[in-house]
Amino acid sequence: MEEVTNKYPLIIVFYLDSEMMKQRDIIEPFTTSVDKMLNVKKVNAIALFLPTNGEERVECINPVIMKETDMEKVNKIIEDIKKNFVVDIDVPNQEITLDENPCKCGNNSDGECECK
Repeated sequence: MEEVTNKYPLIIVFYLDSEMMKQRDIIEPFTTSVDKMLNVKKVNAIALFLPTNGEERVECINPVIMKETDMEKVNKIIEDIKKNFVVDIDVPNQEITLDENPCKCGNNSDGECECK
């Protein structure tokens, strides 16, 4: 059985100044470096880069540990993406459950698990 944590990627949303995002010489190296780091570290994550005229910020969404009440926030972000970029994102409406202790190696006392 595939581990639930491998099915659902961490979603990292970068809200960046819309004027800065128009400057290719700045935004392209930044987005490339973020994508490259996720690939090098083999992180199960996707990065989204959204323009904002408001506060710049980074939001991380982990659907594996998401509480039902927090799904409104995720749905709002997804709706913003759909509205601004005309993309169709299929978000499954299903319950996610985890093992009580997914670590099998026992080396997670400092938060670092050596399980593969």
